[in-house]
Amino acid sequence: MSVFDQLTDAILNKVFGRSAAAGTGHMPQLTEKGMDVADGGMASWVEAPPEFTATSNQTAGLWPFAVGTSSPLVGAVLGRNQLNGSVVCGDPINLFLCGIISSPSCFILGLQARGKSSVAVRMALALVDQGFLFVGASDVKPDLAGVTVEVGGQVIRVAPGLGAINPLDAGPLWRRLAELPEALQRQMRAEIHSRRLNALTGLLELVFKAPLDVKQQEPTVLSMAITTAAEEAETQGRQPIIQDVVDVISSAPPAIMAAILVDGETAYKGQVRNLLAGLNALGAHGPFGDVFCRQTTVEMPIDQCVDFDLSAIDETLLDLRAAVQIVCWSYAQAGISAAKTLAEAGLMEERHHLMIMDELWQALRASELLVHQIDGITRLNRTKGLGQLLITHSMKDLQLSTEELTKIATGFMERSSMKVLGGLAQNEMGMLETVFPLSEQEKALLVAWSAEGSVNPKTGRTSPPPGRGRFLLKTGEAPGVPFQTNLTAGEHKVHDTNAAWAAAQARVNG
Repeated sequence: MSVFDQLTDAILNKVFGRSAAAGTGHMPQLTEKGMDVADGGMASWVEAPPEFTATSNQTAGLWPFAVGTSSPLVGAVLGRNQLNGSVVCGDPINLFLCGIISSPSCFILGLQARGKSSVAVRMALALVDQGFLFVGASDVKPDLAGVTVEVGGQVIRVAPGLGAINPLDAGPLWRRLAELPEALQRQMRAEIHSRRLNALTGLLELVFKAPLDVKQQEPTVLSMAITTAAEEAETQGRQPIIQDVVDVISSAPPAIMAAILVDGETAYKGQVRNLLAGLNALGAHGPFGDVFCRQTTVEMPIDQCVDFDLSAIDETLLDLRAAVQIVCWSYAQAGISAAKTLAEAGLMEERHHLMIMDELWQALRASELLVHQIDGITRLNRTKGLGQLLITHSMKDLQLSTEELTKIATGFMERSSMKVLGGLAQNEMGMLETVFPLSEQEKALLVAWSAEGSVNPKTGRTSPPPGRGRFLLKTGEAPGVPFQTNLTAGEHKVHDTNAAWAAAQARVNG
């Protein structure tokens, strides 16, 4: 017998009273109830543990994890979980790429001064660190100008007398259309025409406060005139402008007259009179000044971050702000589409963008009909490799005058797979629940965050609202994750939404 066998035999003899060498007996087996030998811990009968039935509220103290609040560590670091202190992460692009949400879209909703734009900046900066780009498509305060400069991007200022943006601008792609394969050229020309028509229709409806007259075939006339104006401008090596469209319609082209079934020039001029009046209102002497009637002042770069700064437009000029918002959203999408198309054709490196569409309420308040233009812009973002961030104050911003328009507006939130909710009034809860479910605890939290800041009677200083920086992250129908965002020193430096009030605050706080 080897030394190993002798040692094994001695152990078995000692423990079980058996001999390995003899090969007699049955080796004991470990079972769920222990080892079936003397002192092996064998229990022939196990008593069942006591069981109790109770509600989640009653058992919360014994088992505080009845409702899960964990979130995946994917994407931008948003803040600390207010329930357990863990890190909360997320942004629409990273969550989409990881398959956690079905579309790269996020909707941020909350009252003023609660930090909505700060969360947007946090996501934008994190994505830039990963090699993505962001586009601030309508920065009215501005919230993103400092951030854009900090990351080496381009700030484009748009306002009367300052910077123009041509609603018929095809975007950066138009100079390089000839480099694309013929089939792709046709596809992109059709997309450019659709975008031009959508933007100009939105502006005209903002002027008229009514949709284009289908009976007078205004949409048909406008579409054909844009096509003709674009072809003529292209032969001159430039983009078409609104005056080109006016000139085409005024010349009474036989093709347009035949398309709308008008026999004489006199009848034709009577039919297009209203349309021409609307187009003339978009000229330099109209309510929007020279913002839309000339070529785009600064072309949007497609290989760096961009911010369209609208802060020079007076906040009382709601129609002008809304008009510029719509055109900037359309133009930003044109630039992003150019980047994707050129990358697919192998003409540049592939880049993905996050488009931030802030102050959604301003466009909808100026004209509810703009909901159609916004809907057209947002529906194509996923197919364009584009992340989307929509921001507004209240569900009431999406409650429009008719059920049809309201359904389109609330669809913006329904299609957003990621939702970030800040402080909201009690009467908002019912409207929210028409879009996605909320627990009583979640509703109570959102309402508590809507309170205003209090005044310290000893110092006379006003404390910030309790909901500032506090948000509820919702993805799908899962329980929301409450978190708090605290800005870093670097973020404070490049992102101060109260900069205009800095001197006044210093005087008040002494």
